[in-house]
Amino acid sequence: MDVQLVVFDLDGTLIGAPEPFTELKKRLKSRLLKMGIPEETLGDFTPMYEALQRVSRELGMDFEELYGHMVELETERMEGSFLFDGVMEVLQFLRERGVKLAVMTRSSKRAALKALEMHGIMDYFEVVSTRDDVPVEDLKPEPGQLRAIIDSLGTEPTKTLVVGDHGYDILPAKKLGTLSVMITSHDSGRMSFSVDVEPDFEVPTMVEFRNLVENLLNTYVVVPAYNEEKTIGSVLEDLLRYFRREEIVVVNDGSRDRTGEIARSYGVHVLTHLVNRGLGGALGTGLAYALRRNARLILTFDADGQHLVSDALRVMKPVAEGKADFAVGSRLKGDTSQMPLVKKFGNFVLDSITAIFAGKYVSDSQSGLRCFNRDCASNIRITCDRYAVSSEIIIEAAKNGCRIVEVPIKAVYTEYSMKKGTNVLEGVKIALNLLFDKLR
Repeated sequence: MDVQLVVFDLDGTLIGAPEPFTELKKRLKSRLLKMGIPEETLGDFTPMYEALQRVSRELGMDFEELYGHMVELETERMEGSFLFDGVMEVLQFLRERGVKLAVMTRSSKRAALKALEMHGIMDYFEVVSTRDDVPVEDLKPEPGQLRAIIDSLGTEPTKTLVVGDHGYDILPAKKLGTLSVMITSHDSGRMSFSVDVEPDFEVPTMVEFRNLVENLLNTYVVVPAYNEEKTIGSVLEDLLRYFRREEIVVVNDGSRDRTGEIARSYGVHVLTHLVNRGLGGALGTGLAYALRRNARLILTFDADGQHLVSDALRVMKPVAEGKADFAVGSRLKGDTSQMPLVKKFGNFVLDSITAIFAGKYVSDSQSGLRCFNRDCASNIRITCDRYAVSSEIIIEAAKNGCRIVEVPIKAVYTEYSMKKGTNVLEGVKIALNLLFDKLR
């Protein structure tokens, strides 16, 4: 994937501390009560920074005096802080890959710089953005703080990965359209309240994040294409929002139109069959190429425009996180409002036939949106040249013990894409091909 910038949260992501934020809040409230501020004015005091600004306005007190107590306590807290396991390895790996790094934190400048310098990681970051650097209305979870970091480093949201341990880290990523990762098990340093938001990826600790980010940076997309000049351009434009040109492999399967020419104009890698070998032949060529390029993850994506890139990211998720070896995007488990009844019935029949040979039922065995890890893809032997390959892949994955999961995706059908893919005749051929192969 084309990750050019990684933006880390500080507390709970890179750095932990023995004192939880609940205790810090309790100590700060105690100081303010001793100053004569009524407890009813303080309220639940969440979030602390905004609560201090409210108290200052309501009571006409000097904000800097109130804020000074918070900064002092935060800085004291950092004296007992520690780096989480795996942080140094992650930072070094990303630096070696030429990825820009930044910190986005709600901590004060004084506390953040103290922690970064104390743990020897200050020099890894090109930008350290704290709450002292942006107006309160831009502070995360609002997107202004993140937008300023992205703009200052000359990157784009879709080329940016935000890493945090709290919903406040993920919300600005969602608002700007960046990728996001939630670190779920770093309890030390976690804020005293929670926010329900779904990140693009989740891992327990920074140790697992190292493997996740290596998977993401070594993902290839295989796009089988036969006479797709009407759609290949828009499909590649969508994919290039998140993937590098050299990671996208278009297999021009003997097209008689401008498919290959258009694909090459986008700078992606184009492999050409002189004659049409069918979907199976194209996928076999693409998978073999990606494996030779040492891909850790391989995504297959149809060229007729029926897949959404947002769905592709969701299909990648369980495989990238190491929770599955093979993921299939299931239109039957997602929004099927655009899926014709005949397609639903045909898929059910083929799914049932595939399940007989695979020993596992997959609700959308004919889906072209799939993700493999390297080990699973290496063990799949494709012998079917045509549409039977979709069932064959399921059977091969199950036979080789790959952990298979299904991910709901949206079925996108246009008049053009409806002419593609399997029909009743193709369904009969697939069933016969599978039967003959089983009897051999």
